[in-house]
Amino acid sequence: MFEQYFPKKSVALKVRILFSIVIIAFIGGCRQVKSSLPSVTGSVYEVLVVMEPEQWKSSAGIAVRELLGQNMAGLPQPEPMMDVIPCARQAFTNRFKSSRNILMIEISEKYVQAKVIYSIDKWAHPQAVVKILAPNDSSFVKTIVQYGDKILNFFIVQERIRLMKYNSNHVNVAAQNEIEKIFDMQIDIPGEFQKSSQRTDFYWITNDNVKIRKDIVIYSFPVKDSTGITLEYILEKRDSVMKAHLPGEVEGSYMGTEYRYLPPVFKEFSLKGSYCAEIRGLWKMINGAAMGGPFYSQTRWDEAGGRAITIEGFVFAPGEKKRNAIRQLEAIIYSVQLHKKSE
Repeated sequence: MFEQYFPKKSVALKVRILFSIVIIAFIGGCRQVKSSLPSVTGSVYEVLVVMEPEQWKSSAGIAVRELLGQNMAGLPQPEPMMDVIPCARQAFTNRFKSSRNILMIEISEKYVQAKVIYSIDKWAHPQAVVKILAPNDSSFVKTIVQYGDKILNFFIVQERIRLMKYNSNHVNVAAQNEIEKIFDMQIDIPGEFQKSSQRTDFYWITNDNVKIRKDIVIYSFPVKDSTGITLEYILEKRDSVMKAHLPGEVEGSYMGTEYRYLPPVFKEFSLKGSYCAEIRGLWKMINGAAMGGPFYSQTRWDEAGGRAITIEGFVFAPGEKKRNAIRQLEAIIYSVQLHKKSE
């Protein structure tokens, strides 16, 4: 049969081609299996915790609630990192197996030592599942103390990946092109952001929503190396840029950083091979109306360009919860790609 399509080919070549076809078919089959999973259910930043009711009331349950329900940094009012939904093991049926984030807990004497297992797309897509096995409550609590930050970060990162995927499929192409032209970088600005303004080394865009307003600001400035990117320098630069480009309605007023109510939280790490400084904090309108809210920023060092690029998102939503809005802006900022000549 294959001879009519591959005349005069060697037997070895035919075998390699046939093998390739089989592999492609196998991979395609795997993809079909994966895509056949149901879509996840539940709200963003919600975790279904599966454990026995008596354990939920014990020190083990308290440890879980303290881990997932701890307050998120950089918000004006207390909001938990994750919303926790308890579920008894007996009630964990197919109805709940499609939950977007699942923390499964098994505490039993049959286990010799504690173990943490991470899974993706176990029963649905795109799903994050963490399973913790422990011989007793004491061992479980020690595991939470040791690996709690990693477990929490796993759920947060998976939510960010989902948001980034959504944003990449709903891009404001015009804004993306404008930003690329000014800063030689790419960022997935969602289509809900429409109203914008641009100047030399500065770009601002907003969704201009009355209920939950979200803004993104991008600006760059020269630096010799990453050691010059300190918390004090970034905040000083932030206040000067905002004063110059984002004045308030009252003459002489402008958006500035709130230092007294909640000091900004600073973190340094490597992101996509580049130095990155992250700040979570609060903004306020200085010399103007009583306005304010949370902001999240990343300042990345462009070594080749001898510059730093700050990408910031801030929220104004009086009377509304702000965690999910600032997390969405965070996902947008994480999508930034400096071009190869700048990386």
